Amino acid sequence: MRKKRIYVDMDGVLCNFKKAYQEERKNNPFQPYPQSKWGFFLYLEEIPGAIEAFKKLEKKYDVWILTRPSTYNLNCYSEKAYWVREHLGFDILEKTILSCDKSLLKGDYLIDDMDGDGQSKFEGEWIQFGSYKFTDWNSILNYLM
Repeated sequence: MRKKRIYVDMDGVLCNFKKAYQEERKNNPFQPYPQSKWGFFLYLEEIPGAIEAFKKLEKKYDVWILTRPSTYNLNCYSEKAYWVREHLGFDILEKTILSCDKSLLKGDYLIDDMDGDGQSKFEGEWIQFGSYKFTDWNSILNYLM
């Protein structure tokens, strides 16, 4: 029997994109796309509990990373890969997908903080990280485990 598949977003779910974005805007208010800065994605902080939760989910599910690339920073492809390798290990790189339209992939669950890249059209269940029902990683683990 196959394990159910979970896709996990990076920005705002595994790593704190919003904090880095706000800091860059504060430091350079005239830059409309802070994420276009070289190295922006390299050192994003982990969301509390994200890495531990990802590893717990791997014991029961087929867990992949599904993240949207920044079209304003083509380096984000390699920067996101570097982040994954540093925080989750080399093996997860082979289970990392960058896609501008997340509805193209087939799976059972998508854990993502935002709608707009096909989440609401995703064929499985969209678990909205940071929502009223799924405020943090503990609430997601309680639901899925």
